[in-house]
Amino acid sequence: MTMNLRIICCCLTALFSLACNPVDKPDDKGKEEVKLPSEAAVGEKLPAWADGWLDIHAISTGRGECTFFILPDGTSMLIDAGEVVTSTTSPVSVTQRPNSDTRAYFTQSRYMKHFLEATGHDKLDYAVMSHFHIDHFGTPDGKGYTKSSEGYTQTGMMAIYTTLPYRKLLDRAWSAGDPEYNFIEQSGKEYSAKARGDYTEFVKYATSKKGLVMERFQAGTDKQLTLQYNSAKYPGFRIFNYAVNGEYWNGSAMVDAYGNGIPYENGNSCISLISYGKFDYYTGGDAGGNTSMAVPVAKVIGKPVEAMKADHHMSVNCMPKAQMSILQPRVIITQSFARRTDQPMLETVKALLDHEYYDSEVSLYFTNIDPVIATPNANLYDRCHINGHVVIRVEPGGDRFWVFQLDDTNNFYKVKSVEGPIECK
Repeated sequence: MTMNLRIICCCLTALFSLACNPVDKPDDKGKEEVKLPSEAAVGEKLPAWADGWLDIHAISTGRGECTFFILPDGTSMLIDAGEVVTSTTSPVSVTQRPNSDTRAYFTQSRYMKHFLEATGHDKLDYAVMSHFHIDHFGTPDGKGYTKSSEGYTQTGMMAIYTTLPYRKLLDRAWSAGDPEYNFIEQSGKEYSAKARGDYTEFVKYATSKKGLVMERFQAGTDKQLTLQYNSAKYPGFRIFNYAVNGEYWNGSAMVDAYGNGIPYENGNSCISLISYGKFDYYTGGDAGGNTSMAVPVAKVIGKPVEAMKADHHMSVNCMPKAQMSILQPRVIITQSFARRTDQPMLETVKALLDHEYYDSEVSLYFTNIDPVIATPNANLYDRCHINGHVVIRVEPGGDRFWVFQLDDTNNFYKVKSVEGPIECK
């Protein structure tokens, strides 16, 4: 065999070997398989949000309400960041999550940062405070907490701002002409002195030194909370604000539900409907504690929704048949954190599970039900999803959604249960 022929044979052998045993490309090494947001199994970490999806996260701390949203174009929103000051031995509080050493605001901000990373943003676009109660915006009178150098207590909404800033904050009382928040005392009965103290100092500092934009929550509009990055791509998405300060939008004008009276603070809550294609999600703070707001708003909405945050932790007088027979949610998330049988109300849990309000199927999710309550009422709570963060994920276009419950005893965000896909009505 000539030298040239030998060289040719060697080259052909090498090419054949490469074809049969391709070498991994350097770029492929170490890469994790990218999963769709809906592709999660029990025991696995919840995959990241992706463009076009709608995420709704009920964050569990055992110390108050906190709901985090990633909208289809990556716009982010926080509704409430409660931080009730109680000990782990308190007879009215569940065990703090993930542990007794980690402040609620820190757990909330860490959770949001983890999932916000997929959007490429390091700030929240919106923060909304539904009303002035400590389990929704923090305990601002310094019980056990220290004040910042700027003169306000580091708790709840105010403390989150220092770890995860938000561009715009909406509350029910803000006015450039009322920097001392006197409006709160004029329209609410309790917690006004506390709210006007630390919270006022926080707003003054953040607006003057950090560029925070303040707005009073407005009802009767879908122009206040909007997509910030690519609204044209998602014309089927909108947030419509229905009520605030005891007044609701009836389709053409604002109506005072209290006849010019002063509502209890819960009745002042901000109420919105978040819609994406066929999917609708109702959130109303604690307004359901007084059905002067809940029932009229439900009548104006006038159709079933796919999911809702339970009004006032599913407490006394909440979610009556007159409201629920209209909304008929397929999924209800209750941000529960009390160690007592009236929050959530056992009668309401039973009525929903046994279809006393409406016939269609319903899944009940509770962020925290203490064993002291769950065990003797296992006939009800064994039919529910209890204990953990709750995530609703709506696919692009809004035709279907999934519900995931995540382990809240650590910071790995692993899936405890999966429900879906659920077809939207």
